Amino acid sequence: MGGNGLGHVVAWYICTAAAVPFVALRMYSRWTRIGKLAIEDFLIILALCCFSGELAIQQHMWNLGLGDMPKVKPENFKGIIQMVVPASILYVSALWAVKFALVFFYKRLAAPGSRLVLLYNITLGGLVAMYLFIFFDSIFQCFPHDKQWSMDPKYKCGHIAFEINYWTTVLFNIFSDVVIIALPIIMVSRLQIKLKQKLAVAGVFALGFFVIIASIIRAIYSLRNKTMLTCTVSMAETAIAIIAACLPALRSMIIGGSTNGASSYGQHYELSSTRRKTQEPNRLGNSGGIISVASGSRTTKSHHNPNGSEDSLVKAGLSVGLDGRENIRVDTTIETMYDADTKSRAGSSRTNLDSEP
Repeated sequence: MGGNGLGHVVAWYICTAAAVPFVALRMYSRWTRIGKLAIEDFLIILALCCFSGELAIQQHMWNLGLGDMPKVKPENFKGIIQMVVPASILYVSALWAVKFALVFFYKRLAAPGSRLVLLYNITLGGLVAMYLFIFFDSIFQCFPHDKQWSMDPKYKCGHIAFEINYWTTVLFNIFSDVVIIALPIIMVSRLQIKLKQKLAVAGVFALGFFVIIASIIRAIYSLRNKTMLTCTVSMAETAIAIIAACLPALRSMIIGGSTNGASSYGQHYELSSTRRKTQEPNRLGNSGGIISVASGSRTTKSHHNPNGSEDSLVKAGLSVGLDGRENIRVDTTIETMYDADTKSRAGSSRTNLDSEP
């Protein structure tokens, strides 16, 4: 086993080692706060397993001489080529597991029955279709499989099959990444929170842009037959994707916020198309009108998501009811405008509504 490409091999292990603690922290945070894992957590574990399998295959290929292909023996060449399809499937499976995990996470944050839920379901369906196409195309792009390592020019697969697999993988991967990145940014822009907090939350998801950049770089190296560089960028791309998917579950560790028990961890704004507008009272001149504000509050009981998802983007304000339980306090505002010439009396009213679901 020569030393050619040793730096790339070290980079593979660094990428894998970087992703492991984030996955471990995500699982620890989820388990200690809600006592169980959701479907997106299992998908992240699946992604890490595929990622580790990809590392093992690439290590095996390097042991056979991947770092210096012109000097590879015929029997080793066959062994390397035999590993190309399994490595490709594990690479795609790891990335798609992360994509599925993120969309399931977004769907849990959406208000039930909203148009966002329909959008996420459509996205999930599209991801399934793209993954199945890439999966079966990778397996049957060259069949029988021994044509891939055959030394007989008349018994080889044509380049068209490989080009179709290459371009569909690249385009589907980049397109799905763009869609998945755009979804949370659109949702965060609708939240009634401070700009600083919006930027912090959007920044977590914006790490996905690095995944897109890595995908483009990988596609370029693969097109130029830079095998070692392609493998290294693939590992970096997958590692960044896994880390980015773990960050929302570690929100309190990244952008701050209370972490006092599961009840505080579970509070979150549901993301829907409904907006709430709040405005302080403004008094105009004598010739103008007066804007009066009738404000109220609604208190709902704190509860856990029955599906087991307690991830959150931002933390809602809490109040404590007479029964000692933490409640979510939602302030509403009604604006009334009238002309100064009218004889209507200006004033504000406050209505307190206490409701228990």
